[in-house]
Amino acid sequence: MSFPSDAPSLRPLPLVTSDDVIGRLEGILVSLGPKRSETMLAFDADGTLWSGDVGIDNFEALLQKCAILPAALSMLRDEASSAGLSVAEDPTAQAGILYEAYARGAYSEERVFRIMASAFAGYREEGVRKFAADVATSTGLRTRLHPEVTPILSWAVGQRIACYVVSASHAIVVKSCIDLLGLSIDGVFAVSQAEEDGFLVTRLHEPVTYGAGKTAALRAGVAGKTLLGAFGDSAFDLHLLCDARLAVAVRPKPELRARAAECSGLVELAPAAR
Repeated sequence: MSFPSDAPSLRPLPLVTSDDVIGRLEGILVSLGPKRSETMLAFDADGTLWSGDVGIDNFEALLQKCAILPAALSMLRDEASSAGLSVAEDPTAQAGILYEAYARGAYSEERVFRIMASAFAGYREEGVRKFAADVATSTGLRTRLHPEVTPILSWAVGQRIACYVVSASHAIVVKSCIDLLGLSIDGVFAVSQAEEDGFLVTRLHEPVTYGAGKTAALRAGVAGKTLLGAFGDSAFDLHLLCDARLAVAVRPKPELRARAAECSGLVELAPAAR
């Protein structure tokens, strides 16, 4: 899809390098004075730390391997029924019906993110971690890491600034991917399932980290810190970006470019060659 080049909301964002971002962050730290020690950075995961979406990667792998367990069936059938879709007796088949509906625009993105997380019902955490690590390896996640982001993470470590990931993907999946990549992340706020007797269930902890829920989850989990900088790639990261002293778009999607005027001072991090 092409957009009119003269559309004000779609004009190019100010392009900055990793060094530029670090310089701006250092300037903000100076202005904060003694409060500089109570700062943090927040990063979206999919599309921001790396290309692609690990939540989708894992959900599609569950479908391909027919690995969705019976514990998820009731939830999936309820979702299909409420969306006016056909119901099935097999959990993987039912998840596939919902995913196909999402692909043709008949099922919302927010709802599909919820079922992607809930689809691990019946697994133990260690099982999800292993599954996610295998998927990350098979999909070449290491080669998908955005090299322009890593200098900023390294700078934050040197400055002892806490870095958090706030993602709409499954929390255990995201943590597994971060561990695999060896990224210096202090905490992850992502879509997480409740547990019963050591097994994951379909109920999700609220707030779900989608849209405004990203900021709500971060603020609830890390109270009192100033959000020095936020990094995201999609319009669903806007609320988080607008809450930061410095808002940085990383390889932004067209929807974020179209709404860039909603986030004062938004800049775009220049892609770096691997």
